[in-house]
Amino acid sequence: MIRALLPALAFATPVLSQDLGACRNIPYKQSNCIRVLACLGDQGLWLDGKARGWDQGTVSLERSDQILCYGTWDSNGPLGTGRAEIACEDGSSGNIIYYNQDNVTGTVIGRGIDDQGRHIQVWSGENILQFLTAPGAYGPALPCVAGDIPLS
Repeated sequence: MIRALLPALAFATPVLSQDLGACRNIPYKQSNCIRVLACLGDQGLWLDGKARGWDQGTVSLERSDQILCYGTWDSNGPLGTGRAEIACEDGSSGNIIYYNQDNVTGTVIGRGIDDQGRHIQVWSGENILQFLTAPGAYGPALPCVAGDIPLS
């Protein structure tokens, strides 16, 4: 499934509210759905969305600038790796290689680059918010290059 801190941004914005209630981890089923979070570049852009399927499937994301992105993923790479490709409504696109951390929970960590040369960091999984909460922190934060982005 689409399954790497700097000081906090002075004007950090919480993740956009999405219909994550309908997203349920159902291991080994094509109806499986896992939350996906990503940082894009070093200007504070981030993505929040869902990966659907098992072993391969689709991903839908919303960037922090309200641009929608869609793509596919496939986890059939060697040694627990997978690949995802996304395209966004503004014409940008990107490729990601990810490393499967826990197949049952959909936990992956990935990196990639888009067609504008911006680096992409990706996290996903059933427990992603707990994973992105530092010990003693008030809540989860996405560790982007431009600074931590508080999550909800």
